[in-house]
Amino acid sequence: MKKYLFAFVCLFIFTSGIVNSYAQEGDEFLNAKIEAMEKQLQDLKEQFQKQQEISKVEKQEFLTLKKDLKGFAPGEGDYWAKKAFELQEKGLAPTFGKQYAKPFLRRFGRNTYVGGYMDHELVFDEGGNDFFDQHRLIPFIYSDVSDRIKFATEIEFEHGGTDGPGGVLGQSGEMKIEFATLDFLINDAINYRGGIILSPLGKYNLVHDSPLQDLAIRPMVNRNIIPTTLSEAGMGFFGTFYPTELSKLDYEIYLVNGFQALQDDGEQATSSAEGFIRSSRGSLKADNNTNFAVVGRLAYSPFLGLEFAGSFHTGTIDERNRNRQTIVALDWTYQKGAFELVGEMAKTMTDRDGTVSTGEEVSDLIAQDSFGYYIEPRYHFMPGLLQDIAPTFFNEFSTFTAVLRFGATDMGNFGYDKGKIRRTRITPGINYRYTEDTVFKAEYLINLEHGRELEEVSNNQLVFSVSTYF
Repeated sequence: MKKYLFAFVCLFIFTSGIVNSYAQEGDEFLNAKIEAMEKQLQDLKEQFQKQQEISKVEKQEFLTLKKDLKGFAPGEGDYWAKKAFELQEKGLAPTFGKQYAKPFLRRFGRNTYVGGYMDHELVFDEGGNDFFDQHRLIPFIYSDVSDRIKFATEIEFEHGGTDGPGGVLGQSGEMKIEFATLDFLINDAINYRGGIILSPLGKYNLVHDSPLQDLAIRPMVNRNIIPTTLSEAGMGFFGTFYPTELSKLDYEIYLVNGFQALQDDGEQATSSAEGFIRSSRGSLKADNNTNFAVVGRLAYSPFLGLEFAGSFHTGTIDERNRNRQTIVALDWTYQKGAFELVGEMAKTMTDRDGTVSTGEEVSDLIAQDSFGYYIEPRYHFMPGLLQDIAPTFFNEFSTFTAVLRFGATDMGNFGYDKGKIRRTRITPGINYRYTEDTVFKAEYLINLEHGRELEEVSNNQLVFSVSTYF
């Protein structure tokens, strides 16, 4: 019995040692596993924290970009950014905007936006005048000074900005303030604006920026009848009404210095009949008479994608306030999918029997009635084959536009036997936008002359150009 008891005790001790040894090894293994898991957990925690920090940065960057793009409601700042984003948000073409239809993406300070645009042209002329032209460089500064005070300005450099004969084909360059306004926002229906105002005479004058347009050369009506770019010193009001849930009514009305074309001695601002209005366009400093001119525009949009408007400019143009000049205009903008149709017409009525009574030399340069218009259909497209072949160059933001403009001007009767000066221009063109802000254009201007004083000449042009916001 003792023998068996001793053997059992020895077996128990041996077995306990083995079990204890395995238990110790198991504890060490388990502790090692726990430590490994704790390390993995700590690594995961650190990675999660890093990811959280990255997410916060990305979120802040996203919110900043969103703020830059969309802005907030008037009364909370970022008015200009909001106005620019509204067009994108509604899917409207930039031609539905006004002077703030620009990519306000770059901010300086709290709420100041700095940018601009440029355009450069290569012209092949049938008359043999082939040339490059650094046509425009336009820096702009817009600022949300406060929730209700907004400031906007653009500075224009044309043909290099030289004051001498450094421009193209002997033209002098130009540097001027295109507009500089202070807006005081009251509510949707009425707001104040004062300064050098971009006149709301026709739509083209409000959205004339080169990157917004699908053709480089401006319509004839917007050179000889509505002298784009037309800026005048003055002040007035603008606002928006919403007659229905789908429609809106925009208006602008200002008192401005007006045109100054005739002096007491009968001298005029130009030696060219077609250049009469352009040479006497809006005064920034002071008019040559005591009467202000009035300029205004009323635009109605019955539904998203359609807008038509009427505008006018009227005021005396001589020192004795005897000769009145009135310009009336109609414009329209329509968009349905990839198709756009824009256009404008204008008529000028000018007195020439006050200071200029019967002076034939002077009256030869002043038309009683002038008329002009342009119609421009556009179609945007992007061949899928090009996107498949070169997706880097033809991405989701790229597009081609086919455009055809038909326009004409009739500068009316000049003098007693000079007849009419009538011109017609047909302009087919195509352009490529790598992004919405940068466009490469090609167009061919077919110029036709009519009237006894005009003979058909070789003056057609092939124009290549590039334009971009920056």
